[in-house]
Amino acid sequence: MISKYFPLTSVLVMTLLLLSSCLNSSTDNVEYSPDAQIYALTLSSKTDTASLLTATQFTIDQINGKIFNKEPLPYLFHIDSVLLSLRGASSYSPFSQVLLTLDQESPSPWRESDSVAVNQLRKITTTAPDGIHTKEYSFELNIYQEDPFIINWQQLHTNFLPIAPLSQNSIAFNGNLITYYKSTERIEAVMTEPGNEPVWHSLNIAGLPSTTDLSTATVNDGTIFMLDPAGYTLYHSTDGIAWNSVPGSHKIGALYGTLPAPGEDKLLLAVEQDNMLFFAETTDFTEVTVMNKVPDHIPVNGFTTTKVDDPTSYSVKYLLLAGGNTTDNSLSNQIWILQKKEGTITSILSRMTSSLILQSSTLFYYDNKPYLMTPSTERNILFFSGNFGLDWEEAEENQAFPAGFTKRSNASVITDSENYIWIFGGISAEQAQLTDVWRGRLNKFNGM
Repeated sequence: MISKYFPLTSVLVMTLLLLSSCLNSSTDNVEYSPDAQIYALTLSSKTDTASLLTATQFTIDQINGKIFNKEPLPYLFHIDSVLLSLRGASSYSPFSQVLLTLDQESPSPWRESDSVAVNQLRKITTTAPDGIHTKEYSFELNIYQEDPFIINWQQLHTNFLPIAPLSQNSIAFNGNLITYYKSTERIEAVMTEPGNEPVWHSLNIAGLPSTTDLSTATVNDGTIFMLDPAGYTLYHSTDGIAWNSVPGSHKIGALYGTLPAPGEDKLLLAVEQDNMLFFAETTDFTEVTVMNKVPDHIPVNGFTTTKVDDPTSYSVKYLLLAGGNTTDNSLSNQIWILQKKEGTITSILSRMTSSLILQSSTLFYYDNKPYLMTPSTERNILFFSGNFGLDWEEAEENQAFPAGFTKRSNASVITDSENYIWIFGGISAEQAQLTDVWRGRLNKFNGM
């Protein structure tokens, strides 16, 4: 007699056999990745209280098998051991084995919980999940071996102008350095290419009135502009030599400089209407857009200016003004941050100590931050802002001017494409026009 449960039992047995067969077949046919490449590497350490390692970005050169940090860690940075994290093609099981090679040691297996003597780490060898393919990387942790923020100053000329000028101003234009200066009756100029041994050539200036304010020289879109306050007139030149007045019906009360903006920078002016000054902007004076009234405490002459334009940010586009005189001829001892918002020019004040001397100081932009060169009681001091002009701090002694640098005011400061700072002339404490040239550069730009 056949049990009535026999058919059911048979079905269950056959099902289990089939499932077992399928599982064995699935296990046998698993394909493990042959990719042994490292796609991300991070380091961390409990002793790194500033989290510098965690923030360090490593470049992985897959072709040449190199892992390194392009931006070196700070001078004197030191950590003995770190935790290492590697990411491969698979987040579940990226590698079947990882070997680390330290100084004068044989490769040894690594586990994620291991502490690594990072200063001795030289190679990382990974084996893909398939257990066959391998990839070897050299490892380099770059740390500045010298202080990268030292500025080494050098005097290039003691007397680069043919005469003692009444006033002077220097600009960078079309790859050259031009100094405009006033003699007794006219405006003259000399020009040189940047270099270790500048050679100066005289320029025969034409069309620029002797009443022109040289400190207003502004370069925008291949053209130099200057303001003649006696005639409320702007002059422009495309070669720095031949000058013509800018046509227009507006009386120009101030030339503030180049206002950075998304898409296209524009000249920022103050124009007179109904006996009041209004901000105005233009590119080539075919159209001048008049905006809001200039606040009473904004300077209209005698100020120093620099533009702040962060290429990585859409909104960090400012024009800084420092010192100068207002419309009622009052002295302004403030740093103003100007920005265009919704068709108007907004202004806020920098947060800085009131004891800082801004009259006759010089603003310039260097190493992605605004700097201020200002005279103190005995010497010139550099200040810089780490937040685009809002707060300021004095530069360290490693950027101080050398003992032979004559204290001065109203100097011209230019930065070039090779990351040099050029300082031209100025007025000494004895009110004499200086005609020397100094140059400096941060140590980190010297190919450390």
